[in-house]
Amino acid sequence: MSYHKISTTENSNNSLLSKPRIVLSRCINIEPTRYNGGIVRSLFVEELGKYVEFITVCPEVDIGMSVPRPTVLLAKIGGKIRMIEPTSMKDYTDEMENFSKRFLENLKEVDGFLLKAKSPSCGVKDAKLYKDDLKNSLGKTNGIFADFAINYFPNLPVEDEGRLQDFWIRQEFLTKIFAFADIRRLKRTAKSIKDLIKYHQDYKYLLMLYSSANQKKMGRLIANWDEFGLDVTLNEYEKIFRETFTKKQSILKHINVLQHIYGHYSDFIKPKEQRYFNYLLNKLKNDRQYLKVVLEFTRNLVYRFEDQYLSTQKYLHPYPEALEDVL
Repeated sequence: MSYHKISTTENSNNSLLSKPRIVLSRCINIEPTRYNGGIVRSLFVEELGKYVEFITVCPEVDIGMSVPRPTVLLAKIGGKIRMIEPTSMKDYTDEMENFSKRFLENLKEVDGFLLKAKSPSCGVKDAKLYKDDLKNSLGKTNGIFADFAINYFPNLPVEDEGRLQDFWIRQEFLTKIFAFADIRRLKRTAKSIKDLIKYHQDYKYLLMLYSSANQKKMGRLIANWDEFGLDVTLNEYEKIFRETFTKKQSILKHINVLQHIYGHYSDFIKPKEQRYFNYLLNKLKNDRQYLKVVLEFTRNLVYRFEDQYLSTQKYLHPYPEALEDVL
């Protein structure tokens, strides 16, 4: 294997990341729009705001509900989930559904949703669902707005701030929103097939993580681009690119990608380093927490050998490092 030197100022992709557009619940850091007149403070969302553009929404306020306001509940009535205010028994379901449709239909160039946990409008898999007596629980469900968002944009990440406390959910969310922002940038700025070739090169290992079959399929598409022209090729590439991120990451897929990257250096590092890398991979098989350790070890190899090809790999720098551990 060979490696390609870079200057020390080129060892991070963070300055090259495109800016995602994220729909954010307005009660998170923006305005006190919660039912009790409160606001949710999130250090993660505060830091994220340095790198993304927020489009804010509060479905309950945006349909005319007051601040503060009586609590509304989700209840399964007649086989359908309804949004009910228990004291007055007012039914807000139709208003919420109509608003959700209008809002989502008018969204342009959006890369993901970050909504309020446990909310009957915005919760993701964690809004309480009651029986028709409004007292006994049936479990958890999506808020009405969140459910519309998930169905309207099936390939986009839709999460709430509670679920993003989990490192792995947060890592998936960040990886996807920056990738989707980047493919929008490519569509807007690509002047020739060389731009798409470079883009595909930079995403090689991240695409491999989600689907090696799709990564190869996209490579074949590029190889035959002259049959269709640049615009058609870009459109088809984007379609496959976005579909690829609906696949699931796994530790075994990470190990496969890491071994491919390691292959660039296996002839150049010392036996002790080789043994240590294999030791880390074995630990990773049994404890996914070791992923961060192996990634840092791999990044250090890239810096050490000043490898131009690997320095721009999105797998190693999918989003700003400042967002890695902020909660």
